[in-house]
Amino acid sequence: MTVHFNVEKTNFKNCTLLTGFHGVGEVGYISISYLVGALKAERIGFIEVDNPPPFINTGDGGIVTPFEIYKSKKFVLVKLEFSPHRTEESEFIKSLAQWTIKEKFKDAILIGGLDSSFKTGKDKCRMAPTRSYLEELKSFKAPILETSLLVFGPLAIILSEFEISDFPALAMLPYASALTPDPGAAAVAIREISRVYNLKVNVTELEKDAKNIEAEIEQKLERAQKSLHNMYV
Repeated sequence: MTVHFNVEKTNFKNCTLLTGFHGVGEVGYISISYLVGALKAERIGFIEVDNPPPFINTGDGGIVTPFEIYKSKKFVLVKLEFSPHRTEESEFIKSLAQWTIKEKFKDAILIGGLDSSFKTGKDKCRMAPTRSYLEELKSFKAPILETSLLVFGPLAIILSEFEISDFPALAMLPYASALTPDPGAAAVAIREISRVYNLKVNVTELEKDAKNIEAEIEQKLERAQKSLHNMYV
C-alpha cells in the first residue's frame, strides 16, 4: 500500500489525525464525513492500494475516491468511503498508523461505535486510549471501556500499532445501533471532540437529518456488498 499526496510538500508535525471505519452504527464513517464538510477541509491526497473497491462516488467537487486525505488547519482527516478489501485490511491499517508516526503527528483520534446493548448507566460513550494518551484523557468526560469488552476490527489493529510505538491515540466509542447507521451516535463523538479540541462544529444538521442519512448509507452499503459478493465470492 502507498500513500500518495497531490501536494508536493505538507508538514504534518503536531497535527491531529482524525479517522474512523465502517463498523457498529457506521459511526466512524458518518463522523469523518460530516467533519470534512463542517470544517471545510481541503482534499490533499489519496491512499492507493493494490485492490481498490470498484466504486466511486460523486460530490459537489467532482469524483470522490475510496480513500481520501483532508486537512483543515492542524487536523488531518482520513476518510474511507468504503472498507479496504479483506485481503488488504490489516496492511492498510498498519500502514496508516506507521505513516502517522513517521510524519510526526501529535496524536490521533479514532472514532468507532459500541453496541448499545452493552450500555449501562447514563454515559453515552466509552474511551479506549493508548497509555501515552492517558494524561490527555482527563479532558474527556466519558469513562474508559470496561475490561470485559473488546475492541475489534480496524480499530483494534490501529490501536495496537500505536500502543506498540508509544504513540498517543484515543478511540472514541459512543453507544450505537448495531443494526443500522446511527448519526446520533456520531453526533455524540463530534460534540465531544469539538469541545476538547476547540472546534466550532454544529451537529444540529446531523441530528435533524438522521433518518435521511441512515437511509442513504444503508442503500450505498447494500449496493456495494452485492457488487463485491458477485466479484469476490
